[in-house]
Amino acid sequence: MRRQFRYRNDGRERPLSQIGAMRAAFPAFRHRITRQGGVQWTGELRPTIDSPWYQLVILHELNRRPRTWVVSPQLAPNPPHVYHSDDDSLCLYWPKEWSWTPTALLAATIVPWSALWLYYYEAWLVTGDWLGPSSPHGAGERK
Repeated sequence: MRRQFRYRNDGRERPLSQIGAMRAAFPAFRHRITRQGGVQWTGELRPTIDSPWYQLVILHELNRRPRTWVVSPQLAPNPPHVYHSDDDSLCLYWPKEWSWTPTALLAATIVPWSALWLYYYEAWLVTGDWLGPSSPHGAGERK
C-alpha cells in the first residue's frame, strides 16, 4: 500500500502555479499536466562537472508531497535514502524534522535537494557510506 501524504486543501497549494518559477530557474526541465491537475517535470541534473547527467522525473500532484525518481542512468541496487517500500522515489527529507511545505517552490527546494541527493549518492558509490544528512529511524519505523 502506498503511503499517502495529505495536506489541507486551503488554496495554498497549486501545482500549476509552480510552472513559472521552474521555467525561470530550470528552463531545460519540461512539464506536462496530469489528468488529476498535477504537473510532471522531466529534466536533467549533474551534481558535479565529473558526474554523468541524471534524468529525473518530479511528480507534483495536488495535496501530495512531490515525488522524485532517477530515470537514467539506472541507480545501483538498493541505494540508501530511497522509499523502497513505497515507490522507489528519492528520500529528500525526513518529514518529522524538515519538510517541503505546500507553499514552497519546487525550484528552490525539490530540485536543489535532488541535486544534493545525487551528489551524496555518488559519494556513497565510492565510499559505501552515505555522507549526507540523515535522520535516525526507529525500529520498524517507515522511512
